[in-house]
Amino acid sequence: MPPPSFEDLRRFCEIDGWEELKRVRGRTGDHHRYRKVLADGTILRTRVSRGRRGIGDPGLWHRIWRDQLGLESEEAFWRALRDGRPVDRGDVSPAPPTGPSIPGWVVTGLLRAGRPESEIRTLSAEQARCLLDELWERARK
Repeated sequence: MPPPSFEDLRRFCEIDGWEELKRVRGRTGDHHRYRKVLADGTILRTRVSRGRRGIGDPGLWHRIWRDQLGLESEEAFWRALRDGRPVDRGDVSPAPPTGPSIPGWVVTGLLRAGRPESEIRTLSAEQARCLLDELWERARK
């Protein structure tokens, strides 16, 4: 497929729910700037020329759809334009904990005491709290 026109990119950002960022100084500039926050907190940013032509370099277009637009494939871009629906990026939200989780202050205390995160992940909430109490007791002596 040929690279899209700049108008195609602007339409994609509109369809996919990107926020157009306004310039601070009030000038229009030579590009539209867009931002999209994904469910997992990832922030995507892109800018689209105000020019009438398209992206002439296929390598540049590949980097835009993959890195800036955060798409799995070029087809996802064209499907969004064709169907007029946002891209389905799946449920990328982190899964909630399955059991009781360790309180943040306990995790922070263990990390500050030099315990590796990989070790902390293997502990139950009760084990983590006991370990932190033990470390604090040793520090007092």
